[in-house]
Amino acid sequence: MRSARTIPLLALVLFASSPAMAQEHHPWMGTLYVGYAKIFESDNTSRFGVPGGGIALHGGAYRMLKPTLGLGLEAGYQHYGEQAYTIPGEESGNAGFSSVHLTLQALAQGGEGGIRPFGLIGAGWYSLRTTTSGQLLLPDGTPIPGNHFEDKRNDSRFGANIGAGVQFKASEKSSVRFGIEARGHMIIQGWPEKNGGTGTLEAGTLAVGIHFK
Repeated sequence: MRSARTIPLLALVLFASSPAMAQEHHPWMGTLYVGYAKIFESDNTSRFGVPGGGIALHGGAYRMLKPTLGLGLEAGYQHYGEQAYTIPGEESGNAGFSSVHLTLQALAQGGEGGIRPFGLIGAGWYSLRTTTSGQLLLPDGTPIPGNHFEDKRNDSRFGANIGAGVQFKASEKSSVRFGIEARGHMIIQGWPEKNGGTGTLEAGTLAVGIHFK
């Protein structure tokens, strides 16, 4: 989508053109997190079974406009797991879901101290990958001989995320802080529904990581 491509480009232009950001006392900060990702959809309205969850990874680079406010770019990967499913009279098999994203993020954090809360919000490009494999069925539910199938598709979508967490300073002399965060993700038109349409995919991540300069 054009809007999804435009957001990261605007961020790069902003970093390059703002005189205030060029000042030495506005440093860069990096983040790197690993954790757990889970889809929050209902089996009652979903075309496929909702998987139990999987690994989440994301990392970002932030230009700190102020000590408590930063603007940056983030790349991430979420593997939501696989789940067996059956669509009566059509097919049965296994479905797996994962997503990658590249988003413009805004970060707000507390002042100096041993414990520093933070919040973040972002939006941009999400790519949702769906893999299905299984057997086609007759109307009475009997498998059709020789009709095993495998299908993979990638859909580019606009998405957004919002989260909060806490940073813990490793030591007084270290510039590295450990962190824990929880975040919600929304991918527009990213989830196949039982009625044949698509709806907003809602998922969450819980991760631990580091903030470093």
